[in-house]
Amino acid sequence: MESADRRNIANSKMKPATFRFSNIGPIKDAKLELGELTIIAGRNNTGKTYVAYTLYAFLKMYEEWPELIVDADSVSGTTHSIKEMLAIRMREILQAELPINWTTRNEMRSSLMDDMTRTFSDTRLSRVFSSPTGVFDGARLDVELSRDLPNRKRLYETIRSDGAILSLNYDGEKASLYIEEGKQPYLRSDIDEALSHLYLRFLFPEIPSETFILSSERFGISLFYRELDFTKNQLVDLLQKMGDDKAWGRSSRFMFIDGATSRYALPIKHNIDYTRSIPDLRAKESELQAYKLYDRIKDMMGGYYRASEDEIRFISKARGKGRSFNIPLHNASSSARGLSDFYFFLRHVARSGHLLIIDEPESHLDTANQILLARLLARFVRAGLKVLITTHSDYLIKEINNLVMLNSTFAKKESVVKKLKYRPDDALEPESIRAYIAEENGLKMCDIDEFGIDMPVFDKTIDDINKVANELASRISEDSEE
Repeated sequence: MESADRRNIANSKMKPATFRFSNIGPIKDAKLELGELTIIAGRNNTGKTYVAYTLYAFLKMYEEWPELIVDADSVSGTTHSIKEMLAIRMREILQAELPINWTTRNEMRSSLMDDMTRTFSDTRLSRVFSSPTGVFDGARLDVELSRDLPNRKRLYETIRSDGAILSLNYDGEKASLYIEEGKQPYLRSDIDEALSHLYLRFLFPEIPSETFILSSERFGISLFYRELDFTKNQLVDLLQKMGDDKAWGRSSRFMFIDGATSRYALPIKHNIDYTRSIPDLRAKESELQAYKLYDRIKDMMGGYYRASEDEIRFISKARGKGRSFNIPLHNASSSARGLSDFYFFLRHVARSGHLLIIDEPESHLDTANQILLARLLARFVRAGLKVLITTHSDYLIKEINNLVMLNSTFAKKESVVKKLKYRPDDALEPESIRAYIAEENGLKMCDIDEFGIDMPVFDKTIDDINKVANELASRISEDSEE
């Protein structure tokens, strides 16, 4: 099923969920509240990637949760799960009602989230990092849900799949679902999947409904994904040969597959799958197409990308002898390779409400492009994306602070903004940002005001190196005077 439109209409801003990480890699105890833009900075090996990967993997499990483990007896008098009951009715008469008041809804939220976090922590977490189970003994992810859901009389959500719109209306006493049939026929099996996603968003409106990640390994993936496909094909051939060999039992074959495919952490595997799928995305159009965010990447790189069934190519914007180029992506610079996934995501995949997680977005970018990247991230937020980044870049943070200051009112603002070569809509609201420093086996939340983020982890390093430079320069000057 393809979802081209996923909205939560009349859903006002509410306090986001808080994610708590315990005993995961270097992180012993940390809390993370997502903003429209969330930043995790810190030195190497402090747990930034562990947090990003764990959050991503949990939200992907949440998206793909196969069963709603909720007993419907208290609200429907049946032995079916809510999902099963609704799915049956939706298949038969294309509409259904579920009696569920505010109290029952909150009880369901708590019960289901406890089930999901326990299952994830106990059975999924080790697989996220392709590690033996014992490595994550005692590790835990918990979710503290918002306690201030809007007490409104109407909540309306839709999923548009091929040929149909599935809608949910909530009045505080009952949830009413119905299907509006479209011009094209739709598959009945689509309804079950769409219903799961819609119902989860109804229960948990403060949690991102879709998540996409760009791992720090994206640079290598663009180089080697073809070789990975070749290796996969060799594996299939070998398994076919093993099929007639009685010495290999069924369990042995699965152990062989598991050993051959479990080398990469889950986010990296998903990145590989995404890169493989890029040629198939060409006919699809991002919901955010009108913003043309991918044009910012063209400007940064001086070129654009084109995907065919055989390869991805990087093509220059410049024309003329000696200035133009049209090369396979694996021959392009590391910066061009690293931004290719951004480009295709923005052009073909991105939807409002997406949580985009980017591990070290500044990697392989010069300082000027890091500044442009900060402005692009701000435009992501204004277009309706939620963004979480891990970073080592002082330039990125300082430009984000500039964009926060642009949000303030001051004398002759219009002329100042123009003089500094910003656009009026470049501003970032400080309330939209959450920022953390990974240190001391946890996350320390940073203060944010009209001047931006107070992030001393970078300031101290810069101050230290400036002190060294000043000391050495003064010594040289003293010797010259003598």
